[in-house]
Amino acid sequence: MQTALRLVSLCALAILAAFPAYAFAAGDGGRVGGPCRYEDFPGKATIVSVTPWRPGTPGQGSPTPYPPLAVAFTFTPDAPVAGEPLYRPGIEHALTLVNGMPPGPRFAAKYGIAPGKTIPCRLRLIRQGTCTPVLFQFPDIDQTDYFELTRP
Repeated sequence: MQTALRLVSLCALAILAAFPAYAFAAGDGGRVGGPCRYEDFPGKATIVSVTPWRPGTPGQGSPTPYPPLAVAFTFTPDAPVAGEPLYRPGIEHALTLVNGMPPGPRFAAKYGIAPGKTIPCRLRLIRQGTCTPVLFQFPDIDQTDYFELTRP
């Protein structure tokens, strides 16, 4: 009985100790991870492949009302990015919508996404905060354009 009471007391103490930290984090409207600051490196992305998207395991990924595509690209900076542990030249990256969903065929057609095409791109490397450490932005592609989710 004493052991159980001690365990309950320790659990209650742990919860109370964590509560002020939670309140502090929620004090700015629930914002988590920010504010973040990035350093930008302009360059070009070259589309390597556009293939039907297949999740790694059954049930993985978001279901879409369109046939999703796996779009792979490489990034080449306009100027060398030296001594940067977050940047690895020559590797393939996935082009997704901002919410992480794969684009569909009409999205690819709308933005001219095709193997071999080179498009402006900006590599963003985190400098402050706990947001996503490496981002790619495409000035000519609206990665928040979710039109395929709503229109047939």
